[in-house]
Amino acid sequence: MEFALVVPILCLALLGIINGWSFVSSSLSMRAGVKTAANLVMQGSANDAAIQAVALSSWENRPGDAQVTLGRTYMCGSVVADPTTLCNGLKIPSVFVEIQATATWSPPYSFGVFSLSREISHQQVIRVR
Repeated sequence: MEFALVVPILCLALLGIINGWSFVSSSLSMRAGVKTAANLVMQGSANDAAIQAVALSSWENRPGDAQVTLGRTYMCGSVVADPTTLCNGLKIPSVFVEIQATATWSPPYSFGVFSLSREISHQQVIRVR
Protein backbone atom coordinates (compact mmCIF):
# COMPACT_ATOMS: atom_id res chain seq x y z
CA MET A 1 0.00 0.00 0.00
CA GLU A 2 2.77 2.48 0.90
CA PHE A 3 4.63 1.63 -2.29
CA ALA A 4 1.57 2.54 -4.37
CA LEU A 5 1.46 5.95 -2.65
CA VAL A 6 5.19 6.68 -2.96
CA VAL A 7 5.80 5.59 -6.57
CA PRO A 8 3.91 8.50 -8.24
CA ILE A 9 5.81 11.02 -6.12
CA LEU A 10 9.14 9.38 -6.98
CA CYS A 11 8.23 9.34 -10.68
CA LEU A 12 7.39 13.06 -10.59
CA ALA A 13 10.67 13.78 -8.82
CA LEU A 14 12.58 11.75 -11.43
CA LEU A 15 10.89 13.56 -14.34
CA GLY A 16 11.66 16.90 -12.67
CA ILE A 17 15.33 15.93 -12.33
CA ILE A 18 15.46 14.88 -15.99
CA ASN A 19 13.91 18.19 -17.08
CA GLY A 20 16.30 20.15 -14.86
CA TRP A 21 19.30 18.28 -16.23
CA SER A 22 18.12 18.92 -19.78
CA PHE A 23 17.85 22.67 -19.08
CA VAL A 24 21.29 22.86 -17.47
CA SER A 25 22.99 20.82 -20.19
CA SER A 26 21.36 22.96 -22.92
CA SER A 27 22.59 26.13 -21.20
CA LEU A 28 26.11 24.76 -20.79
CA SER A 29 26.22 23.64 -24.43
CA MET A 30 25.14 27.10 -25.57
CA ARG A 31 27.82 28.71 -23.38
CA ALA A 32 30.43 26.40 -24.90
CA GLY A 33 29.47 27.59 -28.39
CA VAL A 34 29.76 31.24 -27.33
CA LYS A 35 33.10 30.55 -25.65
CA THR A 36 34.42 28.93 -28.83
CA ALA A 37 33.38 32.00 -30.83
CA ALA A 38 34.99 34.30 -28.23
CA ASN A 39 38.25 32.35 -28.49
CA LEU A 40 38.14 32.78 -32.27
CA VAL A 41 37.66 36.55 -31.85
CA MET A 42 40.56 36.73 -29.40
CA GLN A 43 42.78 34.92 -31.92
CA GLY A 44 42.16 37.74 -34.39
CA SER A 45 39.31 36.58 -36.62
CA ALA A 46 37.35 39.50 -38.11
CA ASN A 47 34.93 37.50 -40.28
CA ASP A 48 31.63 37.74 -38.36
CA ALA A 49 29.85 35.18 -40.55
CA ALA A 50 32.57 32.60 -39.90
CA ILE A 51 32.49 33.34 -36.16
CA GLN A 52 28.72 32.82 -36.10
CA ALA A 53 29.05 29.57 -38.03
CA VAL A 54 31.70 28.29 -35.62
CA ALA A 55 29.55 29.20 -32.62
CA LEU A 56 26.54 27.36 -34.05
CA SER A 57 28.55 24.32 -35.11
CA SER A 58 30.16 23.94 -31.68
CA TRP A 59 26.78 24.29 -29.93
CA GLU A 60 25.85 20.64 -29.41
CA ASN A 61 22.17 19.61 -29.55
CA ARG A 62 21.06 23.15 -30.25
CA PRO A 63 17.33 23.84 -30.64
CA GLY A 64 15.93 24.59 -34.07
CA ASP A 65 15.50 28.30 -33.33
CA ALA A 66 19.07 28.79 -32.06
CA GLN A 67 20.65 32.10 -33.09
CA VAL A 68 24.05 33.67 -32.60
CA THR A 69 24.53 37.37 -33.29
CA LEU A 70 27.69 39.46 -33.25
CA GLY A 71 27.97 43.18 -32.77
CA ARG A 72 30.97 45.48 -32.76
CA THR A 73 31.12 48.67 -30.70
CA TYR A 74 33.84 51.28 -31.03
CA MET A 75 34.56 53.34 -27.92
CA CYS A 76 36.63 56.42 -27.14
CA GLY A 77 36.78 56.15 -23.36
CA SER A 78 33.13 55.84 -22.32
CA VAL A 79 31.72 57.39 -25.52
CA VAL A 80 30.57 55.36 -28.50
CA ALA A 81 32.61 56.41 -31.53
CA ASP A 82 32.64 55.99 -35.27
CA PRO A 83 35.18 53.36 -36.39
CA THR A 84 36.64 55.70 -39.00
CA THR A 85 37.47 58.57 -36.64
CA LEU A 86 40.29 58.88 -34.15
CA CYS A 87 39.82 59.61 -30.45
CA ASN A 88 41.35 62.57 -28.64
CA GLY A 89 45.12 62.36 -28.67
CA LEU A 90 45.04 60.62 -32.08
CA LYS A 91 44.31 57.21 -30.55
CA ILE A 92 42.32 54.57 -32.37
CA PRO A 93 39.04 53.64 -30.71
CA SER A 94 38.74 50.51 -28.56
CA VAL A 95 36.81 47.69 -30.21
CA PHE A 96 34.37 45.54 -28.27
CA VAL A 97 32.77 42.45 -29.84
CA GLU A 98 29.49 41.29 -28.29
CA ILE A 99 28.46 37.68 -28.92
CA GLN A 100 24.82 36.90 -28.08
CA ALA A 101 23.27 33.44 -28.29
CA THR A 102 19.55 32.77 -27.83
CA ALA A 103 17.27 29.77 -28.16
CA THR A 104 14.07 28.30 -26.77
CA TRP A 105 14.50 25.29 -24.49
CA SER A 106 11.64 22.78 -24.44
CA PRO A 107 11.41 20.20 -21.65
CA PRO A 108 11.71 16.55 -22.68
CA TYR A 109 8.74 15.67 -20.40
CA SER A 110 5.82 18.05 -20.02
CA PHE A 111 3.82 18.03 -16.83
CA GLY A 112 2.50 20.69 -14.48
CA VAL A 113 4.74 23.74 -14.10
CA PHE A 114 7.52 21.90 -15.95
CA SER A 115 5.63 21.98 -19.26
CA LEU A 116 6.61 25.52 -20.21
CA SER A 117 9.30 26.26 -22.77
CA ARG A 118 11.84 28.85 -21.65
CA GLU A 119 14.13 31.19 -23.52
CA ILE A 120 17.80 30.69 -22.75
CA SER A 121 20.50 33.17 -23.68
CA HIS A 122 24.13 33.93 -23.07
CA GLN A 123 26.14 37.04 -23.85
CA GLN A 124 29.87 37.61 -23.87
CA VAL A 125 31.71 40.84 -24.61
CA ILE A 126 35.36 40.75 -25.71
CA ARG A 127 37.64 43.77 -25.95
CA VAL A 128 39.68 43.29 -29.08
CA ARG A 129 41.87 46.39 -28.81
